[in-house]
Amino acid sequence: MKLTSLLERARGSILVLLGVVSLAVSLDASAIPVFARQTGFKCVACHVGGMYPQLTSLGRMFKLTGYTLGNANDIFNLTTNIDRPPVAIMVQTARQYYTNTKNYGTPSTPAAINGNSPSSSMDAQVFSVFAGGHITDNFGAFLQFTAGKYSGEQTPSTGWGGSIDNSELRYADRIVGQDSDLIYGVYMNNRALMSDVWNNMGPWQSGWINYFNTMSAPQAPTTFLMGETPQHTEVGVGAYLFKDKTWYAELAIHKSPTHGPFSLLTSGNPPSNTANGSNGTVIDPSPYLRLAYNKEWGPHSFELGLHSMTTYAHGINQNTSAPQNSDYSSPVSTYRDVGLDAQYQYVLDPHYFAAHGRITHESMNNNLSGPNYAGATPTNATDTLTETYADVTYIYKAKYGALLQYQGASGSSDVGLYGMTPGGSPDWQAWTPHVFWAPVQNVRIGYMYTFYTKMGGVTGNQLTFNGASVSPHDFNTSMVYATLIY
Repeated sequence: MKLTSLLERARGSILVLLGVVSLAVSLDASAIPVFARQTGFKCVACHVGGMYPQLTSLGRMFKLTGYTLGNANDIFNLTTNIDRPPVAIMVQTARQYYTNTKNYGTPSTPAAINGNSPSSSMDAQVFSVFAGGHITDNFGAFLQFTAGKYSGEQTPSTGWGGSIDNSELRYADRIVGQDSDLIYGVYMNNRALMSDVWNNMGPWQSGWINYFNTMSAPQAPTTFLMGETPQHTEVGVGAYLFKDKTWYAELAIHKSPTHGPFSLLTSGNPPSNTANGSNGTVIDPSPYLRLAYNKEWGPHSFELGLHSMTTYAHGINQNTSAPQNSDYSSPVSTYRDVGLDAQYQYVLDPHYFAAHGRITHESMNNNLSGPNYAGATPTNATDTLTETYADVTYIYKAKYGALLQYQGASGSSDVGLYGMTPGGSPDWQAWTPHVFWAPVQNVRIGYMYTFYTKMGGVTGNQLTFNGASVSPHDFNTSMVYATLIY
């Protein structure tokens, strides 16, 4: 894409972004979100360079101690030391640009790779409301409700749809002795990996801003754990220990609840034992384990961890008159994930640096009697998949930042799971450079570009897409966005 062409097409987007900046500048600069209002800390205290969601050492301690740090009194007390309600909002608006807009299909039923026009419209993408923080001295919450206008299509879906998003309740306590420091706690949340405090996995990894309009572009293979298919339809209950700011251990059980108070944390319909299907995929209890070593010295910190989960996922029911969702009557496949993750941070104004790395290996025992949880029918009884992720971030003066992200996958070929090439290879590679600017602490403006170097195990025009031969580069996508959080 030529630079002059990109600037011309982005002109309207820039005007909208400047409007968002004008709004943000008019806000009280001290009016930062829920937890910052509770603690009185500025964003850079808990987030690397002030850029959420990456957590500093203090941010990790805030989460591990149950979101309770700060000067707010118990909810049972009639008085409070904060002058604003524990509520925050986030709005994201974005516009996307596509490398290839050619149609591959018949004139009556075109099958576009990335869309029928060279870009999407600049429009609101996501609106979130957050609540939570200190409830009692040992009990706190993180609650999120999100409404979205798009559902993987270039045109808006039928109105705004919303539901509960990342949400967690924590009870924690801390015992500090002359030579020891122990934090222990329990939690209940609605998303596997939401408990991560090192930003290596799940909703908290550095590349958390996603494209809202994938259109027809295929998605990279991912392990069951990292793909988080059951997010917001299952509940995890876990316990953890953090010893001397060095050793961390966590054990949890995740399951899609069928009824009762736990189901309040889930979106959609609860699982059922009828042929009517459900939104629940992890209907059987599935254990999750996390172990980590953490070291902090001066402005530096380092973490090396082990993560593992064994998931028993029910496939899609085969009753054609019912919703095509997982159910008790559907075949169960087993996904055993185990991996290593690491993080390094340097936090000392005006320079902020962070690097994350992760590798997760999955062994699949496929039930071949019907479609799996994603609606695909594997060819092999067993498969393996190895997923890799890495990113580096540099931020200057908590205003200007750059991020480079890499994602890759490799494993055994299975045409039933990965059908883009005759061999059914899951081998993918993609890079995403990302630059951003925070004119004020409430606003982030950014541009990101994802380019694929390998897809379906090939690098050239050997992919089969709607009957045509295409290249991984045909799916390259970029996005300009603005995020306001207040």
